[in-house]
Amino acid sequence: MKRLFTLVMTMLLGATLAFGQATGGSTDTKAPKTASGKKATKTKKGHKGGKKSKKSSGGTTTPPPK
Repeated sequence: MKRLFTLVMTMLLGATLAFGQATGGSTDTKAPKTASGKKATKTKKGHKGGKKSKKSSGGTTTPPPK
């Protein structure tokens, strides 16, 4: 019976953590307000750009066929 209780609590803890991670995990109940009384919006900045490739100098290219 104790094993079943441990299993259930472990599954509940895992589900809680997964849900919190999927939704952003904010536990803040009050939203920050600006001076005008409206709620301030938070902007999330994602990853900008990717891997940048280096351009070849073109020194070792083959000439076009004649």
